[in-house]
Amino acid sequence: MAVNSYTQFLDRYPILEEVKPEHWDFILTIAGIFVAVSQLNHENIPEQEKDAILDTVTSSGIEIYANSTEACEDCRDFVDRTYDGLAKEKEYKDNPKFLFSDSLGSWVVWNLFGHAPSNEGERNLIRILGGFLVHSFISWRK
Repeated sequence: MAVNSYTQFLDRYPILEEVKPEHWDFILTIAGIFVAVSQLNHENIPEQEKDAILDTVTSSGIEIYANSTEACEDCRDFVDRTYDGLAKEKEYKDNPKFLFSDSLGSWVVWNLFGHAPSNEGERNLIRILGGFLVHSFISWRK
């Protein structure tokens, strides 16, 4: 999914030419795993079943990327911090609809470009990519 999406997004957002497809794949895979695991943690299923699914996801992630566990932890820590910070802003207090996806999108954009979003093109990608990932992975078990 991540590799196929690269060309689609590249056609619409030329700023992504700066990002290598392999790096895009890694960052979006990690973010997708994070969304899926976050949703799983909110599912009303027995802990034993949840643990088994998490073990499978973790093993599969490590098979694809040896450092996926550390990358997912970095994503979680960043998203948690960003979520808490954004939640204090009026825009998100009035309408928290994009709070999670913008927090996730911030991590994605920062990691795609290797720095905090510093121009309008990078900032625009925050909501676009965060929303894309949440929409793509939120219902992965259904």
